[in-house]
Amino acid sequence: MAGPLTGVNVLEFSQVIAAPFGGQALADMGASVLKVEPPEGDSWRLQLPFSPLESKTFQCLNRGKDSIALRLNLPEGQKIVHQLIPETDVVLINYRPDVPKKFNIDYESLAAIRPDLIYVDLTAFGRQGPWALRPGYDGAVQAVSGLMAAEGKTRPGEGSPMTISSTAVADFSSGIAMADAVTTALYHRQMTGEGQMVECSLLATALNLQLPVIMEHPLADGKRNAARDVRQRRAGQGASFQELLDIRREAIGFEKGFQKESEDNFFHRPFLTRDGVLVVAAETEGQQEAMRKLFSLSPKPSQDEIEQMISTIGNSDSSTIMSMLIDAGIPTAPAHYPEEMINDETVLANKWLMELHHDVTGPQQQMKLNLEFSETRCDEPDASPPLGRDSDKVLVSLGYNQNDIARMRKEGVIL
Repeated sequence: MAGPLTGVNVLEFSQVIAAPFGGQALADMGASVLKVEPPEGDSWRLQLPFSPLESKTFQCLNRGKDSIALRLNLPEGQKIVHQLIPETDVVLINYRPDVPKKFNIDYESLAAIRPDLIYVDLTAFGRQGPWALRPGYDGAVQAVSGLMAAEGKTRPGEGSPMTISSTAVADFSSGIAMADAVTTALYHRQMTGEGQMVECSLLATALNLQLPVIMEHPLADGKRNAARDVRQRRAGQGASFQELLDIRREAIGFEKGFQKESEDNFFHRPFLTRDGVLVVAAETEGQQEAMRKLFSLSPKPSQDEIEQMISTIGNSDSSTIMSMLIDAGIPTAPAHYPEEMINDETVLANKWLMELHHDVTGPQQQMKLNLEFSETRCDEPDASPPLGRDSDKVLVSLGYNQNDIARMRKEGVIL
């Protein structure tokens, strides 16, 4: 592999999305990543599998890695991990806080073997507080962080909040944060020789994605906080979720999930056209003035003017309206379905797709890493590994012979 992280060895203890995504980013940038899986495999292998132990969700999060299948609750499995640590620069882990110690793969145990080890630890709810030992996934974090309620969408006929289901926003964002933590800690180690433990959590990530809302400012938040007090009081009185949403929307200006600034909602929203959907994002005063001029709107448009604009857009095809908006300097884009993007002109022009070949399931296309390095260009990685593909190779490198390997496989230490 080529890339800026060539020569960095990563040992990954991971399941599902966040840490695997972070590890994959490191592999894409040239790091050698060894994923440690239980003999039954990462649970994400079983999410809508199209071949035994192979799913798209697993394959798009684990490319470029090696796989060793170890039973970590057995002493010999833990011994193998400890033998790997002297040549390991980075450990990625997303187990519950009490689990690593049980397996003797906690930071203190591994740093005793290699003091300059970088250990990036992801939890759901942090390592302190009443929820520290709880397992947690993206949906639960969406709920407790406020992301779900802030989206303001409810199930028709039921009134309960809807999960942000288009992507696991806290998981993927935490994976990016973990990869960023690794590169930052590697820089610090290069400067000082010091390793360290870096803590990350899904909840902290989800809160960071909402900084303007989480921020508390006495001069700016008086109306919002008064509504918060009303909402909390009404919640204690048994108010419905929908009523609580309505109280919040009225105070902070949200309507149907889209930000609203009184009558000026049309500056930043999706519009239906004759053949699709366009999203307009007129953020600056100049862009908003250009939009008023384009659609003959007065400084404070009447409802009739707005409805006429909506009708004009709705009766036109997307390409015509988009050209008009772009010529006027107004940011706009069509609304696509994600599976259409594999043939998108911009994606193809930038060569963001790569052709991979999986050992078991054959050819596939995937998106490249969203970074391009001018001087340390990254090779295209291998596809994700079948479960335990590299167990023998890793054990031989540690000095085990074939009899040892056969015995451990029979005893269930490895797959």
